[in-house]
Amino acid sequence: MKSMPKAKPALELKGRVLSLTRVRVLDPDLKAIEAHLRNFARQMPQAIEGLPVILESEFAIELAGVLKLMRDLGMQPLAAMEGALAGDARLCGLPVLPPDVVSEGRSAARAVEPAPVEAPPPPEPIAAPAPQLAVRRSTRIVTEPVRSGQQIYAEGADLIVTQLVSPGAEVISDGCIHVYGTLRGRALAGARGDTAARIFCRKMEADLLAVAGVYAVADQMQGALRGQAVQASLQQGTLKIERLDS
Repeated sequence: MKSMPKAKPALELKGRVLSLTRVRVLDPDLKAIEAHLRNFARQMPQAIEGLPVILESEFAIELAGVLKLMRDLGMQPLAAMEGALAGDARLCGLPVLPPDVVSEGRSAARAVEPAPVEAPPPPEPIAAPAPQLAVRRSTRIVTEPVRSGQQIYAEGADLIVTQLVSPGAEVISDGCIHVYGTLRGRALAGARGDTAARIFCRKMEADLLAVAGVYAVADQMQGALRGQAVQASLQQGTLKIERLDS
């Protein structure tokens, strides 16, 4: 008796880290939104092409028009946050996400009324505690070249790449990124909002550099820094790229 052939699975599920951009609407006027997006597209065409976004707003907007505009510019609206956009989003076939799905790494502050209490007696002097050492972050080390189409993510860690990062590749780290070969493609440090993270590379030819969500694309990084050993860091909320030997 012949055994029945095993059925071929219909699906294969794989985990993948996807970098999302939250777009918070500050002005409900569609013309103002269009002007802002078109200006952004002119300044950073490489960043906006294929950019996956989640929409958020505290007030109603002309959502269908915003979605069409985004798609015309090459952006990919994936969902809307629960709130003022929820009803229109569902009518447009857009998923609605609860607030705790996409976290910005900040806990909400809850205001409470302090209860009146009597002043406590002065505390007894105590010895100052010994200084604690900073928590050492783990490191992920990649010794092979990062090829086009690959994405390397160092979750909760720094990332060291000893070879090149090819065009079309993406290296992401919750901490710092060190590339000892040529850095092409995209490098995103401080992926969970660590503003102290940095990017270091021996030869910078990147399509995009980002630290804690603040980024620059290739057109903004032309000139003397191209092909040089550089570091990228946040200084007063602005991404600064400078030569390592400066």
